[in-house]
Amino acid sequence: AQGVSAVLAALTQRVDLVQMAIRSRATDALPPDLDTAEQLLIVHDFPHGFDDRAVTQLRYLADEGPSVGVHLMMVADREDARAYGPVLDPLWRSLLRLTPVADDHLADPWVGHAWTYEPPMVPPGSRVLDQVLGEVGRAAQALRAARARQSYGG
Repeated sequence: AQGVSAVLAALTQRVDLVQMAIRSRATDALPPDLDTAEQLLIVHDFPHGFDDRAVTQLRYLADEGPSVGVHLMMVADREDARAYGPVLDPLWRSLLRLTPVADDHLADPWVGHAWTYEPPMVPPGSRVLDQVLGEVGRAAQALRAARARQSYGG
């Protein structure tokens, strides 16, 4: 939760400063250490790590961020966030929702159209999936070994 708060606070401040600078036509007055490059915030496993303040900041970033180069991508299940009730309804309605389930529908808030999802398939005979899964397995094994060394002081 502490890491979530720090990232959201920094991005919220960035959005506020850039918006004020643009409105007052003083973008040259932005702090030199402020990164004005396009940024993408990827929120995985929402709402884990989010308190009420963080949810409010996330909603703000979803609404105000894109106009100044801060974009949001969430990996979330609406059911997992049901404890927040209708507070998140505007956020859910504003997002383009993609589904991992074949033949399910994508909700497109911009045009109000439902699209059918057809996931890309690995071409027959391709070894790319085996290679990717092998790399993921090796990385997970290396991470477990590093954590074990760390926990044993080695």
